[in-house]
Order: sequence, then C-alpha cells, then structure tokens
Amino acid sequence: MTSGKSEARPAGPGLVSRVFEAAGVLAFVVMFGSTLLGVLARYLEVGGVEWSFEVAGIAFIWVTFLGLVNAELRGENVAFEALKQAAPPRLRSAFEAVAVLALLAMGLAFLVSGWAVWRRSWLVPTSVLRMPTGVVIATVLILGAAAVGIGLARLVRLARGSALPREVAP
Repeated sequence: MTSGKSEARPAGPGLVSRVFEAAGVLAFVVMFGSTLLGVLARYLEVGGVEWSFEVAGIAFIWVTFLGLVNAELRGENVAFEALKQAAPPRLRSAFEAVAVLALLAMGLAFLVSGWAVWRRSWLVPTSVLRMPTGVVIATVLILGAAAVGIGLARLVRLARGSALPREVAP
C-alpha cells in the first residue's frame, strides 16, 4: 500500500553510467579470460600464450580505473560518506562541498599528469605485444575527465541547492 504522498524515485543509471559499467564488465571478462588462458597454458605446458599475462595486466588497470569511475558515479566514496554520515546535519552540506572540490582537484591532477605522460610516451611499445602504452595511459585521462565531469555536475547541483542523487540498489 502507498501513502497519499507521491515519493520521488531516483532516476536509474543514465547512458554514461551504462557505458562505464559495460566497459568495466568487458575489461573484467578480458582480464579473467586472459588470466585463465595463461594459467591453463602453463599447467598444460603449452607455449605461445605468454602475451596473455600482459593482456591480463592491462585489463586489470582498466578494471581498476573504470571501477573508480563507476563507484564515483554511484556516490560510493566510502571515506567521505562515513564522515558525512557521522557529522551533524549542518556540517553534511559542507562535507559534500569538500568532497566535490576534492573530486575536481583529483580529476584535474589526473588530467594534467596523464596528459604529460601521454605526450612523452604514448607510442612506447609494451614488452610482449608491442602495443603502444597509450592503451594504459588512456585510463588516467579517462578517469580524470570523468572525475572532472562528475565533479562539475555535482557542483552545479550544489550551487542550485538541490540534493545530489544517489543510485539505489535494484
């Protein structure tokens, strides 16, 4: 039964969230599959799949960075949430503002440092597959851009005085 009040239901994940989630799942599948392939090849003494561990390592980096973006999109920053929940109601908005500013600062730092590394070494080949290391460095740039985008969106919501949406479990 429902009460007479209409309850605002949080919006589900948007297109951006779904893209980051799908990319994270794909990176995890690649990581898991290449690790499994490498383990089986060693166990069965099959040569020629040494590349699988390099692929697993690169995929692990993607899983980690995409996981950070996905967690931040959901507002699941454990450190700030614990502080905010323990604070009196008047301080909660201050903690929210500090969290947004910290996210923006970290995002900008990732962008600046990622761009500096990209310019110098994006074409340096990896050790086994000889792929450009830009495949790995791109994670830093994507994380930085995502953090800045999320931070700016939250900053606009805070400036308007509206609460930041939180995704709820289905």
